[in-house]
Amino acid sequence: MAQIFALLLAIIQAPPAATTPQVSLDARWVAAFETLPAAAPGFDATTAYVPLKGGQLVAVDLDRGTIRWRLDVATAFTPATGEGMVFTVTEQAIEARDAATGQTRWQTPLPGGAAAPLYWDTGWLLASTTAGDLAAFRASDGRLVWRRQLGAPLVAAPGPALDRLFLPLADNRVVALLLASGETVWERTFSAPVTALLALEDQLVFGTTAKEVMSIDVARGRDRWTWTIGGDMAGSPDADDKRIYFASRDNMVRAVDRKSGNLKWKTGLSSRPAGGPLRWNDFLLMPLVSNQVVGFDPASGKPNATAAAAGEIGQQPYVRRDVRLTLPQLITVSREGQLQGFGRRFEPVPQPLAELPGLPATP
Repeated sequence: MAQIFALLLAIIQAPPAATTPQVSLDARWVAAFETLPAAAPGFDATTAYVPLKGGQLVAVDLDRGTIRWRLDVATAFTPATGEGMVFTVTEQAIEARDAATGQTRWQTPLPGGAAAPLYWDTGWLLASTTAGDLAAFRASDGRLVWRRQLGAPLVAAPGPALDRLFLPLADNRVVALLLASGETVWERTFSAPVTALLALEDQLVFGTTAKEVMSIDVARGRDRWTWTIGGDMAGSPDADDKRIYFASRDNMVRAVDRKSGNLKWKTGLSSRPAGGPLRWNDFLLMPLVSNQVVGFDPASGKPNATAAAAGEIGQQPYVRRDVRLTLPQLITVSREGQLQGFGRRFEPVPQPLAELPGLPATP
């Protein structure tokens, strides 16, 4: 009995282990639909806009998971959002609707039809056509500002930086345009197709199907650094002011120095990534091809968070970056189209007991 008591005292009085505390992200709501999504949802700060295969567009409140409105809108592409509007593209036209009500604000033709999702940025709405043109519209009223023949459509979302727009095209090129006029500044052709692109103030970071992650400068497109990885890059990279993060389909996630590209840390994943890393507060979140989202400390790569979704994650989750901490901040999308909102669990930090109930803690 004395040995058992001594063991209990040793456990209570032992200093806490030097491990990164695990944070649980708790499910707050689930939203399911009668039919499967036709494309990934579009998001703004308060709402998800889900295009369904039945020819409907559904707006889902991200605080509660309830449906704000539902309209008959047939689109095969992810909606774009901005300026209090949601933008969809049909076979030959672009439509802008009020984000709060779904009411139509304007319509404009898109000759040639869309080849990729619309893209909104700081008052501009960009559309890539099947003929390889890029059209720039004024988002407020749909007026065409310029249209350029590029020879190939977009294969991933464009990246804006400074006064320029950087375009990953289907013919292995990255083209830099002036956003105001569409004038070409520079272009480069790579040996393999670009899969996703992140534009920063000083560099472009992108993956290719040659199992590479590359960084080139925004001014002239010159090489900065290249990483050869064990599988194609998963999703898009992300960054903060110190590091750039990217995942690969050999079940790895890496953090490299933002300036030099030198490796800061890497860690293995328990299954294949379902998208790219998401930098959020004190987490680097990684969705997996399972029902799991795992989090890592951005500085060290040590695990620090977990979330379990209702179904297998099928698309890149969305992080709400500028909402109250008590609201759902992580939104996952399952293969079956379910949306699920997660919030951070707030609870007291466990502390060592000063004494056992009814017994002194010292011999």
